[in-house]
Amino acid sequence: MSGPPPYLIVAPLAFAASLVLTPILARVARLTGYLDHPDPRKSHSEPTPLLGGVAIAGALLLAPILARTLFSVSFALPRPGFFIGAALSLALGLLDDRHPMPPLGKLAGQLAAALCLVLWGPQVDWIRANPVALVGAIVGVTALLNAINFLDAMDGIVGAVIPITAAGFVAIGLLYGALVDLILAWGLVGAGAGFLVYNAPPARIFLGDAGSHLLGFALAALALQALQGPPTLAHLSAVAFLVAYPLFDVIFVVLDRLAGGRPVYVGGVDHTTHRLGRRRGKWGALGIVVIAIMLNVCIGAWIWGCSTPQPVIAAVLISGLGYAIFGVYLRRIGPTP
Repeated sequence: MSGPPPYLIVAPLAFAASLVLTPILARVARLTGYLDHPDPRKSHSEPTPLLGGVAIAGALLLAPILARTLFSVSFALPRPGFFIGAALSLALGLLDDRHPMPPLGKLAGQLAAALCLVLWGPQVDWIRANPVALVGAIVGVTALLNAINFLDAMDGIVGAVIPITAAGFVAIGLLYGALVDLILAWGLVGAGAGFLVYNAPPARIFLGDAGSHLLGFALAALALQALQGPPTLAHLSAVAFLVAYPLFDVIFVVLDRLAGGRPVYVGGVDHTTHRLGRRRGKWGALGIVVIAIMLNVCIGAWIWGCSTPQPVIAAVLISGLGYAIFGVYLRRIGPTP
């Protein structure tokens, strides 16, 4: 095929599709009752549509179809495990958005999606050949689904996180030849940015659990794709940096709730974004998180290409210390207003 690479076409098409589909799905949500109603744990005062995740899913599907139809480009399809797991993630979230599920039922659905991705998704031979790595990968995918779900606690946060993180996977793919699906990665950049137009504070539509589960699953797919080669320290660390902030948020919340004697599985206003918002306001909290994620992405893209372990170890230690200090600061703000 001559002309520009197909991923350069997919990004703007996904952005345009997301811009068009998001207000349509907002109306569908109001007609079907998929609304997030105000309560003391939430900052919005009016019922808000919840089908933003479906709009992003539609944009991710529509962009390659439009590229094929309008520009005669073709793409290699992801393996079946990706499609099955993504559909499970989306369906699980849609069910939970309408009829909140018990924690164990929700976890079972997340594990099923993770199994589909790890067993029938990207061919990561060193993970499938090692039982410890296999279990670790399943736990890691499930953790990332929950991490994005947990992080989606403030207007614009996930809408900003996803394009930046996906751009990090694009960077390691283009700079170093990492085996990431650039069509999926650029699709997430475009679709996430289009959704952010409507989700920035004050949000006119939310992702819902359907959207946060789907996006967490998509990031997990990119992470597994990137690790299809030999499992070097630089590559493992780089992928960890790319998804570091969402994982930090979920780890912080779990440890803080355990330390405070609060149930881990009960929602609250104790996430990192909630606490930052009480000190800095919504836009200030969003800015801090975006800067942190951009820094993580830059470090991750840099250390992917490191040929010696010393700079990788130094980056991990310094980042770990930084997150520890940040966690202490967040605990001082307190879990409640």
